[in-house]
Amino acid sequence: MWSDGDGGPAGGARAEAVILTALEVEYRAVRAHLEELRTVAAERGSLFEVGVFREGHHPGTSVAIHMTGPGNPGAAALVERASALFAPRTLLFVGVAGGRKDVGLGDVVAAEAVYDYETGKDTEDAFLPRQKTHQPTYDLVQLARMIAAGDEWQRGIRPAGGGAAPRPRAHVKPIAAGGRVVAHQRSEVGRRLTAGAGDAVAVDMEGFGFLAGAYVNRQVDALVIRGISDLLADKDEAHDEHWQPVASRHAAAFAFELLRRLPALAAKRTPETAPAGPAATTSATACPTAAARKLKIRELGELADLLLAVPGLTSPTAWQQLLDELPGVGTQVARQSASRTEALALLRTCEAYGAWDALADVLTVIAPDAPATAELIARLKLLGLG
Repeated sequence: MWSDGDGGPAGGARAEAVILTALEVEYRAVRAHLEELRTVAAERGSLFEVGVFREGHHPGTSVAIHMTGPGNPGAAALVERASALFAPRTLLFVGVAGGRKDVGLGDVVAAEAVYDYETGKDTEDAFLPRQKTHQPTYDLVQLARMIAAGDEWQRGIRPAGGGAAPRPRAHVKPIAAGGRVVAHQRSEVGRRLTAGAGDAVAVDMEGFGFLAGAYVNRQVDALVIRGISDLLADKDEAHDEHWQPVASRHAAAFAFELLRRLPALAAKRTPETAPAGPAATTSATACPTAAARKLKIRELGELADLLLAVPGLTSPTAWQQLLDELPGVGTQVARQSASRTEALALLRTCEAYGAWDALADVLTVIAPDAPATAELIARLKLLGLG
């Protein structure tokens, strides 16, 4: 059972975005941008805080935050838990990283790709890399490029004592992730990175796991944002003490500038600007609507149960037919046999795109006489969606 900080049920908890961090210093930097914070607890003990980002779109963007601790496995697990609890559209991992090349202390890197440098085969003679790569959501990468090209994001850097920090730059480049703290360029891992991930400008310990979790939750847009707190060629504890808070604040400022600009990606065409003719239906389905009714987690679960109860829908053929008949929506859901994960992904996409009528129409064609179809359509009408 989910509950809020007062012990009440949190089945209605929703957040437009979730931001994960690994360290307390990173968490504090993110938390400083939010107001009206409250605690939400998961049944297995994970605690989230949910607040409002007032500089986002009116009347404010709801943002959930959580500290995963170091490491890729924890980051991957918390993506799944956050997706199930809050049904967000955007998921960010924000924190610090070690700079490999072409970056300075305090700079920010939005990762256009994350390499897992530790995957490989360790033979008698040498380590043979079998490097894996995960990529973030294309739209977020493009938005990050726009933000990096200007300086507006720097205005969101929260002040701190000790004087002004140098003016940071922002980069959209690949980074590498693994379970080790890489302390020098000439270490074993440092040399491996040079050989196999030469274009990675920074190294972290959570980015790959975070994107691996997002990969199986395709309804979520995901991006890793890192501030440079030390350089592998010149790393010591003094850097951590001074630069981790600075780099965390810089990464948080970039992340919230991205959230502030997100509505531009989801702007819905008005009837006056939508194209006429046969393409109009597809365009209306393919454009997200900010005014779409947001369902509670409990409501999403009930609809998922009804969807999976439609006869034959869990077969690959019927699931493929359903997705093919939902232009612009079905293309964003995994093309495999329907499971609860895929059903929730489809429902969240219908929610974001206002495609409930289209979903109901397709189900009446696929299984017109099924009680589950009639019950699902009735449920949509009861929720004001059909």
